[in-house]
Amino acid sequence: MGCPRCGARRFWTLKDGRRRCVRCRYDWKPDRLPLRLSKRQWRALLEWFVRGMTSAQIAHETQLERKRILRALTVVRAAMLESAPEGLRPLASTRRALEALAHDHETADRRAGRPKPAVLGLRLVGEQVWAEVVPELEAESLIRTLRERKNGRALHEANMPEYAAVVYRSRLYRLTNGGSAPFGHLEGFWAYLHHRLRSKGGIRRPRLGLYLAEYAWRYNHRKLTPREQIRLLLKLIGRRKSGVRTTPMAPEPEPDSDPGETGNSLMVPQSKT
Repeated sequence: MGCPRCGARRFWTLKDGRRRCVRCRYDWKPDRLPLRLSKRQWRALLEWFVRGMTSAQIAHETQLERKRILRALTVVRAAMLESAPEGLRPLASTRRALEALAHDHETADRRAGRPKPAVLGLRLVGEQVWAEVVPELEAESLIRTLRERKNGRALHEANMPEYAAVVYRSRLYRLTNGGSAPFGHLEGFWAYLHHRLRSKGGIRRPRLGLYLAEYAWRYNHRKLTPREQIRLLLKLIGRRKSGVRTTPMAPEPEPDSDPGETGNSLMVPQSKT
């Protein structure tokens, strides 16, 4: 691994484990590298990401450290989540509260030895379908309702009015307020989502929302070519860095200019955690 500032391959190893570049005298820790990728590196990473490659395969093809690849993919998935319509994105305070609550439940379930299955909510916005994790308090009341009903295929609108359908224990339940959706639209998305989740193996509860946003984004943009997907992802990453969010509820025409490709590099501040 070269110097993260100038890219030189020669360095000294200090007593505390840090490395010092021979050329620019920059000190860094191999396990705390700043996520500073050039446009070319972002493009190379996204080129393999849109093909569905794993982080290990992307690291091998791009010659980047896998830890940087994992952090970069987290940035990409967060940008996908923020590209959802405004009404579907939870507020930052709500998201932190849900993550803390999920962590507490995950710790309790780990002690019990049997984690609780997550309840997923599916929403329709025009022709797009988005998925998210149902908050724990709402999920408990919903599970009780599903268990009380013998068929479990129709739920009253007052129970979960914001979802077109919910998924519990790998089974899709259409809600009455989602009846306007044509048959097969939600079912097709759930079949795709179910396949991706099963192929992934296992996802930690705090990160499940990011993966759901990724799979929903892939499904909603499946008709785009890989080059168009890369260009759109570069825009989302650039907008996330500059603080600009995509909030329209319906897709708009794409501009000719690419704000995500302006400047020499796309830089993400290093996290303290």
